[in-house]
Amino acid sequence: MNLEKDPRSKTRIVHSEIEVKSWTTDRASCGAARPSSCVACGAASRVPGEALVIVGHGLRSRSVEGPSAPGEDPVAIELLARRYACRACDAILVVLPRGVGRGTRYSLSAIAHALALWGYARWSAAKTRVAISAARARGFTSPEQWSSLRRWTACATALFGAPTTTGSLRERASQIAAWLASHAPLAIGVVPTDAFFGAPFVRTR
Repeated sequence: MNLEKDPRSKTRIVHSEIEVKSWTTDRASCGAARPSSCVACGAASRVPGEALVIVGHGLRSRSVEGPSAPGEDPVAIELLARRYACRACDAILVVLPRGVGRGTRYSLSAIAHALALWGYARWSAAKTRVAISAARARGFTSPEQWSSLRRWTACATALFGAPTTTGSLRERASQIAAWLASHAPLAIGVVPTDAFFGAPFVRTR
């Protein structure tokens, strides 16, 4: 599991090895999603013969948007993040499926795919948005633009831990996409597809 600090004290975000699709279809049980140890203090989740140290602490609804796979229509879904409390240090652990980032409603795979389509495959911003966003409303002032592409390119290091890139925004997006594609478990040599499947793994390595 991968750890991120939440701005609130004593709260930690943990990424499970369970993927979004399995999480939403099978709804990861409290036991299946429970971290093996507390990422705040290191206490083991359970000690044989003793009471649980990391206990369930409710659920939190979370919206996630984007296609489930390259070429599929984008959808917006609601998933339930699992919360746990560490009885050893009082930390609150919020467990999310692999591929769900903090601070964005789009899945990490959707963001990676968007950067690859726009930057590497040179799709227009409008066409990329149709492939990634479930919302069909467009801005009135610049209907052919999608500011999210620029924002994701600019904050790729925070989102993915991507290395520094150079050049125009599209050139930078292309470099980021190629780097994400290199993390695909079963790469097929198609950057937009490999970036989609590689993105969730850069946060758990």
